[in-house]
Amino acid sequence: MTREEQLESCNLCQNRSFNPAIGTICGLTNDAATFDGVCTSFIVDELEIASNERKEKEQKTHANKDINRGRYALFIIGGLYIIAGFLEAYVIEGHDLIYGVIDWFVAAIFIGLGVWSYKQASLALIIGLIVYIAVMLLLAFLDPSTIIKGIIWKVLIIYSLIYSIKTARSEEAKIKKTRVDLLDEF
Repeated sequence: MTREEQLESCNLCQNRSFNPAIGTICGLTNDAATFDGVCTSFIVDELEIASNERKEKEQKTHANKDINRGRYALFIIGGLYIIAGFLEAYVIEGHDLIYGVIDWFVAAIFIGLGVWSYKQASLALIIGLIVYIAVMLLLAFLDPSTIIKGIIWKVLIIYSLIYSIKTARSEEAKIKKTRVDLLDEF
């Protein structure tokens, strides 16, 4: 049994103590754990378990808030394209319904990616970032002045998506590691 595996048990035991030179030790023997399998002196520390569960829940809540920023960005982009489609199809002179349909199609992509991000957050957000940058580059190609227009919003959206992608990937890695650890136990 490895030291890490022993510490998983020791850190949840009421008999634990701490030695600056060694780290967590057994309070009964004042030495590092030597058991293999199950410690016969183990007494569960309910307060520590509750504290660990609370910390995990807080971390998950914080991660969900960070991932939601990217989701909201996708939904906002989709909503703006719905409005732009309506304006281009019905309000602005010289435009036709086809411009609105194109915008509504782009809106559907972003809204669909936002919904999909509840199942596969990092992949949906990565695709959303790629599509958003591709649309911005296409618009810049058609009208170079669009690069400057709304630059602050564009930077904020890209930042939100990148930050959400990083958080989603780290959360998915934690889930994957937990699944591997659970499979190792059997």
